[in-house]
Amino acid sequence: MRSPLISAVLLLTLVAGAAAMDANRYSYLSFDQVTITLSGEQAKVVAEYRIDAGIRPLVAIFGRGDLQQKVRRILNYPDARVISLSLDRAELLVANASTDYGEGSFWFPAHEFGVTIPSLVVSSPQNTRTFNQTASFPRGMGYFGATPPSA
Repeated sequence: MRSPLISAVLLLTLVAGAAAMDANRYSYLSFDQVTITLSGEQAKVVAEYRIDAGIRPLVAIFGRGDLQQKVRRILNYPDARVISLSLDRAELLVANASTDYGEGSFWFPAHEFGVTIPSLVVSSPQNTRTFNQTASFPRGMGYFGATPPSA
């Protein structure tokens, strides 16, 4: 039992070293696309990625705890609630992603990611912004959500 575990750790170390060569990679993950959908103060973040073929069985056997931690770290939303997590896609809910300025107006601030994202799409009820090969969502974005009912 000890020998396969040591082999797995060595394999992870080699993969992590090789992963540094690609800007969209972190450890055994290669990110393809991130979509952020804004609604009120919340943001739904969907990340599509690939896990290295040699690591997929290890993630399946030993659990997805490490995968979940890496996805949160790369997306830079450490407190996000994970809605779903698979070997090629993660869906997260960020509770306070935007600032509420009252009367249905919101501000989603600039955001940095841990890797270069090949395709980033940020959507609000009024607008969609698309970026290619970016490690950040620059400048932020204002939008309007549902106006709360008056008392």
